[in-house]
Amino acid sequence: MSNGVLIQAQMLIDEEQYDRAYEMLEKAYEKLKDDAEYLEKIALLAKTMEKTEDAAKYWEELVVVNPNALVGYAELLDVYENTNKYKYYITRAKYKILNEKVTQSIDDYKKAINNTQDEVEIVNARFLLAKAYEHVGKTQNAIDEYYAILEQKSDMAIYYKLADMYAEMGDRFSAINVLEKGVKAFPQVNELAEYLSALYLKEEQPEKALEYSRNSFSKAKALLVKGDNEEALKVLNSIEDKQNANLPALYAEYYFNKKDWEKCTEYIEQFKTIAPQNPLVYQMKALVCDANNDLYGYHFNMGKCYSYKQDYDLALAEYLNAHRHDAKQSGAVKEIIKINEASGDKTSSMEFYEKLVRQEPDNPIALKGLGDVYADMYEFRNALEYYEKLVKVDSNNYEAYSKLGLCYEKLKNTQKAKECYEICISKAPLSPDIEKLKEKVSKMVVSDGPLEGESDGLIDKIMKLFKK
Repeated sequence: MSNGVLIQAQMLIDEEQYDRAYEMLEKAYEKLKDDAEYLEKIALLAKTMEKTEDAAKYWEELVVVNPNALVGYAELLDVYENTNKYKYYITRAKYKILNEKVTQSIDDYKKAINNTQDEVEIVNARFLLAKAYEHVGKTQNAIDEYYAILEQKSDMAIYYKLADMYAEMGDRFSAINVLEKGVKAFPQVNELAEYLSALYLKEEQPEKALEYSRNSFSKAKALLVKGDNEEALKVLNSIEDKQNANLPALYAEYYFNKKDWEKCTEYIEQFKTIAPQNPLVYQMKALVCDANNDLYGYHFNMGKCYSYKQDYDLALAEYLNAHRHDAKQSGAVKEIIKINEASGDKTSSMEFYEKLVRQEPDNPIALKGLGDVYADMYEFRNALEYYEKLVKVDSNNYEAYSKLGLCYEKLKNTQKAKECYEICISKAPLSPDIEKLKEKVSKMVVSDGPLEGESDGLIDKIMKLFKK
């Protein structure tokens, strides 16, 4: 409908029948008031007809419907310049922000505050000023503005915001202080109290955490940290939400405290089933291993913990420690390979591919990895060895046949190369690269040239010289 009304109105405007066009647009207001294109059209027409108040109204509505409408802010600047200094500076600040000039907006927000006595307007301007300070990295200035807001208005969201900012800065003392004020101001808001309880736990003050706890999970946690294990168990047994991942995690912590490693491990596995990518799963496993003097298990699980936190440098360090404690286990080697592959560290990858293939001769990851590394080094005879093993282990791996075919081709045995390419084509007829491979095979001149001795071509020899 909007397109039809706008088209008809534009036709009338083109004929300079402004009154009829404006009347048509006004009648459509209730149905189109959330349409940015409509609001811009009627605002422009109101401006043309010198209906200044109407134009201002529609421009104001436009920037609400579309906060990125630069034209709306630009027009409102003209409207407010001589009529409302507060709105003028607020609008100018927003206009600058849209033009990615956030630093310049700060002065305008300050001027807006100085040009009004209205408390609501002052709070609004301070909030926008605080956000601008945050954006440019002036954290303390932002904090000062948020506190200034609290002096005029007790706002639960501001207590949250300040606590988050202090927590991000690592200043838990200040975060606790502001949350205590927030809980006092909003005693009925459980979320504020729970946030405070969690911070007290991090500060190793379980008594205070218990004081502010508002749910069974945080109460049980505080009791466990405090060492009141049996009281914690009573709370845990009373919880009805059996699917909550926190429940098996807390039971695991209870049995850890009781040194019942079997039951502890059982609940960690339940926790893992519900939240398989939660780093805490592996941190808990690591602690159990540490308590049982299993150094490999401790470092391996800490590696998994850091991996799920995406802190791959620390993860790699832990996996390397695990491997040093027990080089016979392949788990750490596989994880090291994953990290090295992701980082493109081919030198380290090769070392651990070789270790993995010694531990698991048929491991397809190691066979492919070694084949790829040797192929990248133009050592096609060595690459051939691993690709041949790979296709025996994974006969449906069409890419392996393609790589194997390339090795044979580089070693001048086009007969074998063609056979491998044809197997690749048969196993992956829908692969996007198959048509090119078919064309290549159709043009191949078959030869069963030597694989031993002087089989490398001139280019391969030159590339090897550069590799030395």
